[in-house]
Amino acid sequence: MKIGFIIPLLDEYDIEKGYNTIAKACSDCSVDFDVIFALNSKLSAVFTKIRNVFVETKAVKAFMVDRPCDHYKLITLAMEKCEEYDATIIYSGKEEINADVIKAFITSYEAGNKIVYLKKVYRGFKKIVAGFKAMFYKLGVKLLGVFKDINAETDIQLLDADVVKTINQLPGKNRQLRTLDSLLYYTTDIIHLEVDSKEVINPNYTVKDKSYVKNAVVAYSSLGVGLISAILSIVILSVKIRWHYLIHVGLWLLFLVGMVLFLVFNTRKTLTYRAGTYVEPSEFVSLKDKIEYYNM
Repeated sequence: MKIGFIIPLLDEYDIEKGYNTIAKACSDCSVDFDVIFALNSKLSAVFTKIRNVFVETKAVKAFMVDRPCDHYKLITLAMEKCEEYDATIIYSGKEEINADVIKAFITSYEAGNKIVYLKKVYRGFKKIVAGFKAMFYKLGVKLLGVFKDINAETDIQLLDADVVKTINQLPGKNRQLRTLDSLLYYTTDIIHLEVDSKEVINPNYTVKDKSYVKNAVVAYSSLGVGLISAILSIVILSVKIRWHYLIHVGLWLLFLVGMVLFLVFNTRKTLTYRAGTYVEPSEFVSLKDKIEYYNM
């Protein structure tokens, strides 16, 4: 069995430590592997370092695009090179690679699962907050008519070769890779990882695009209008000002509509952040025209 690792990089990264962690985990599991570093345009120094450090290591491959590019696009470009592997593990460079997670991925895959997710588990107050967010997110997903989205890590997961090939053939593959995976009808598993509540994600990996901002504005505007309507009705009733009951009904309807719109657009905001926006195939063609490859 041979596994391909995709590591999209937007910022400085300890490539030797990352590679050594993967090598140790794969050695313990007795599997062969390749590592594909997918680099943003500003990382020319890292690209040079990869070529120098791993000049005698055939298992290390890399490519660098010629323009600024988010890590979802880098993953999509790398996926096209991964159909020959039995499985592909995506591990974003936004955080350090965890050898135990890799071993758990491989064990789950060997047990027959085609898609394996990583889901982070928090402690204390952060766990409560995460639980409430997940609850409302699932409700929003149902309102949007999305069959399933487990709200796991979107850029740390394992995909079987058949899943990779299927995704590569989808017109909206850059989004299908990271959400709505249930539509592919493959057996799935979730690996839980307890994390430090003080963990900080590299801010270079959390860029919010225009679609994210638009959904956020609509969501919180709706929430504000709804809350103001409800508060206004309560205040008027408390001071015993006589308004026609239909006005109060209208205000509470505004509250309900505002809550629903908040839930829907906040969920769309989260989906946009988790999945990225749709990218025209022509953009990927343009990106691939000027990619610099190493050992590929």
